[in-house]
Amino acid sequence: MERKQPKAAITRRRLGGMAVALGAAAAWRPARAQTGADVAKAKAEGAVMLYTSLDTKIVDAIIKPFTAQYGIKVEYYRGGSADVTAKVLAEADAGQIRADIVDASDIGAFLAMKQRGLLRAYDSPAAKAVAANLRDPDGMWVADRLTQAVLQWNTQKVGKAPAHWEDLADPRFMGKLAYFSSSNGDGAPRLYTLASAFGWKLLERYAANKPLRLNSPQVMTQIIESGERTAGFLINDNIAWRSKLQGKATDYCFPAEGVPTELGAVGLPKAAPHPQAGALFYDWWMGEAGQKLLADGGKYSSRSDIAPPKDSPALSQLKLIVPDNQKLFTQRADILDRLTTIFGGEWGG
Repeated sequence: MERKQPKAAITRRRLGGMAVALGAAAAWRPARAQTGADVAKAKAEGAVMLYTSLDTKIVDAIIKPFTAQYGIKVEYYRGGSADVTAKVLAEADAGQIRADIVDASDIGAFLAMKQRGLLRAYDSPAAKAVAANLRDPDGMWVADRLTQAVLQWNTQKVGKAPAHWEDLADPRFMGKLAYFSSSNGDGAPRLYTLASAFGWKLLERYAANKPLRLNSPQVMTQIIESGERTAGFLINDNIAWRSKLQGKATDYCFPAEGVPTELGAVGLPKAAPHPQAGALFYDWWMGEAGQKLLADGGKYSSRSDIAPPKDSPALSQLKLIVPDNQKLFTQRADILDRLTTIFGGEWGG
């Protein structure tokens, strides 16, 4: 039987400029970060508050050399993309933005903030290494990473390894599956992307196997490592990558029929309390040094001059399924209602 091809699959050729930018993998060469910020004023401000949905191990790795070089302390709030967005919007409603830089793995977050007029345009020198179609045309945000949602399994508990999305719909995985999404619906974009490509019936078949829903991909992979659940769908590739790299009894794959990908991005709030320090950290985050550390932590950088993570395929070798971010943004309530019907539980609003 011929395997169904995703309706939303985006090939490297069809991605055009994005294909060139993301497919290249050049050797990294240390370089002094270029910045559009006033470094003296940034040092005088002396602090940066980062809101991020990125894995804390990577965040800590990026912050440490920045502080060592500039003497600027970086604190951060870490939550899911929906949590980060909600925090920024709530602070805006209260008239007191605390974030100097915002990072989130859902472009919809930046569409919402831009619509509210909460972001400021910034022409970062570091953004020049990112394809134009991965940057906001008005300079309000730039993509910093791509996260692929993959299959993961416990190698000691699963006999025949899954290779395709439909494999986990098999009844042999009844009561053995895991997936993640907080009560705010952080996992919704990738579930929607998978359903758009292969049909909502696939998600209904997953739900029939009674998967365990967890609050984060980090907890999800721990559950799979322990064998409490033997396989999971749509886990972050960097989390699965790190589990395998650490010698855990796990493996993962990028299904050949297509892999949902999510763009993460960064932007600067217009009313940030430390605008120059925030801009300086933005340039560090998006510069060669910051993005190399991001890739060292298992993430694919949006920059054209950063190689993929260790032992990982180039993005040009994967069939990426790119979500319709505008539809996700405008139809979010309907999408969350449908996921509630299929999986039950709370999905935010």
